Amino acid sequence: MINYKNMLKNFFKSEENTIKNISWKRIWIVVIVFVTIVSIFLVGTLVYAQNYKDSVLPGVYLGGVHIGGMDKVALSGYLQDMNNKLLDSGIHFKFTLDGEVHEFVVSPMVIKEDGVQDLIRFDIEKETESILNFRKNNNIFADAVSSILVRIAKPDINLQRVSINKDVIFEQVKNNLKDYVSEPQDASVKIISVDPLEYDITSSTAGFAFDYEQIAGHIVKDWSVLKSPELVINSSSREAEISEDDVATIVDRLTVVLEVGPLDVSFTDPYNKRNYSWTITDKDIRSWINVQKTKNGKLFFGLDSSSTLAFLDDEIKSTVNVDAEDAKFSVGANGKVTEFKGSRPGVTLDEEVTYSDIQDAFMARTFNDEGLVKNVSVTSKQLEPKVKTGEVNDLGISEVLGVGHSKFSGSPSNRIKNIRHAAVDKLHGLLIKPGENFSLIGALEPFTIEAGYLPELVIKGDEIKPEIAGGLCQVGTTMFRAAMNSGLKITERQNHSLVVSYYNDLSNGNPGTDATIYDPHPDFRFLNDTGNYILITTEMDSQTSDLYFYFWGTNDGREASYTPPVVSRWIPAGPTKIVETTKLAPGKQECQLQHNGAEASFTYTRIFADGKKEDVVFTSYYRALPKICLVGVDPTPEVPVDGVPIEGDMTSSPVSGDTVETGNNTSSTGNSANFN
Repeated sequence: MINYKNMLKNFFKSEENTIKNISWKRIWIVVIVFVTIVSIFLVGTLVYAQNYKDSVLPGVYLGGVHIGGMDKVALSGYLQDMNNKLLDSGIHFKFTLDGEVHEFVVSPMVIKEDGVQDLIRFDIEKETESILNFRKNNNIFADAVSSILVRIAKPDINLQRVSINKDVIFEQVKNNLKDYVSEPQDASVKIISVDPLEYDITSSTAGFAFDYEQIAGHIVKDWSVLKSPELVINSSSREAEISEDDVATIVDRLTVVLEVGPLDVSFTDPYNKRNYSWTITDKDIRSWINVQKTKNGKLFFGLDSSSTLAFLDDEIKSTVNVDAEDAKFSVGANGKVTEFKGSRPGVTLDEEVTYSDIQDAFMARTFNDEGLVKNVSVTSKQLEPKVKTGEVNDLGISEVLGVGHSKFSGSPSNRIKNIRHAAVDKLHGLLIKPGENFSLIGALEPFTIEAGYLPELVIKGDEIKPEIAGGLCQVGTTMFRAAMNSGLKITERQNHSLVVSYYNDLSNGNPGTDATIYDPHPDFRFLNDTGNYILITTEMDSQTSDLYFYFWGTNDGREASYTPPVVSRWIPAGPTKIVETTKLAPGKQECQLQHNGAEASFTYTRIFADGKKEDVVFTSYYRALPKICLVGVDPTPEVPVDGVPIEGDMTSSPVSGDTVETGNNTSSTGNSANFN
């Protein structure tokens, strides 16, 4: 019989002996080795992450290019170089017409005497900081983990602050396509005679159009990965909305429409009560009449919109429109207010409503025989002055806060006239409200010949053409210096893309303290944070080429200054660039002077009455631009191109700024992106 009791006793005795024979020394060796390996791994990971504290984490790609390991200087230089290459390469477009592929290139910059306006731009300094901080958490352990994960994942990132001047780019695209575009023509009537009534029904024709509304997003998407945009523009046929058969259904009303006669347009000035009247004559009606559709599809005889709007612009607008007049001060040499001017509301023609009323009155002739309107009243809008008379008694205009100074020596005649119009006619006597974020573009617009500005020649792509209001960057630069000397907060400022002698700092002749403007952006803006009104007065001396801006207000104890700009490096312009164009006669040449590039910076300091100090470093990058010559050539036939690429998806990216404040000292960095 098996003795289970003895068997169990012997088993446990054997196990006890085995445990006693285990070497604890070996156990400790294994533990120590394990801990050592783990420690080495952790320390190595921490050291690895720390090595990339001031550079891009390894494994990070930008547009398919590995940028891991780049420090701030290398990354900033890489972004600047790639941006320059993209600007020089341009935006490439293709479209197909009648089976043939056509190509053209749009230059993403506008070259003018004042410098270059970049139509596509990104903030190099902020993009550099963003990429350097990618997947970093300011925590040594979290950063250690991130560095390993990034090395494994190899993320491909893109720039976040790309913006474009959509309007100007679209203008250039539209200009390249204009010879291929045709509007659909609705069927209509052409009056031959009234007595007896004779007319023809004109035929409808299809139109041809291009869809380029989506290209802005594609450009931003490509630029954000530092890729030269190559886009396909889709085309389509557009059918007319009104056919000959449609016109035939209402042509029996034509006699009534014409027999009603002329249509009068009247206006009563709301201030002097003077009455004005204009007439759309029978001759005008016979020339402008066409067939249109209401929103619900009913056909009627109307007046051509372009002809009617031209009538409002040419005949009526100049009589109706009166600018609002603000209450203003003029300051004498002794620093006291010597002149007072009361405010007056302005009046402006409401073209949209007035045109609609004219059209409604004429449309009624198609549907009714009685109660027809033969006189339409002009609709106008009142423009309130920014500063009313009752507000000027307690503005606190008492002394000069700061002065801005620049010189415009060597400027051509139209440039000087534009500067004078802006400085003397637009800005002199201007009042800025407390808390107002002053916009220089807002104060100077509209930039039209009718508003007093004159044209200058600029280079756009492969053409030299006139552009209105050249020279206003002289005003922007002078305003920038006046705002800083007055201790005001600069909320938007962009340097020129090129070094232009007009804007070199008067203290040492270096670039760096300039400010460019170009409608609608870049703008120059500053915040009136004094708590009181600021009065701007201007002084322009054509003999000495000096321009001065004075800011008057109430001194709240703040002090302000800025250091002379320092150039950290100069960039050679490079060899002359020849651009062939069919827009000039063959052999004719027109050139833009070369510009050496530079990187410059200066510090703007504000010390407030409570002792708080704020330093803002403005860093400016000026592109090198070789001498560019447009040379006329004979037109050559276009060659069909196979393999048309497909457009990508549309993206958009915001642009933002930041300021970091610690205790009583604030430090921020000015915008260094090249917007010109």
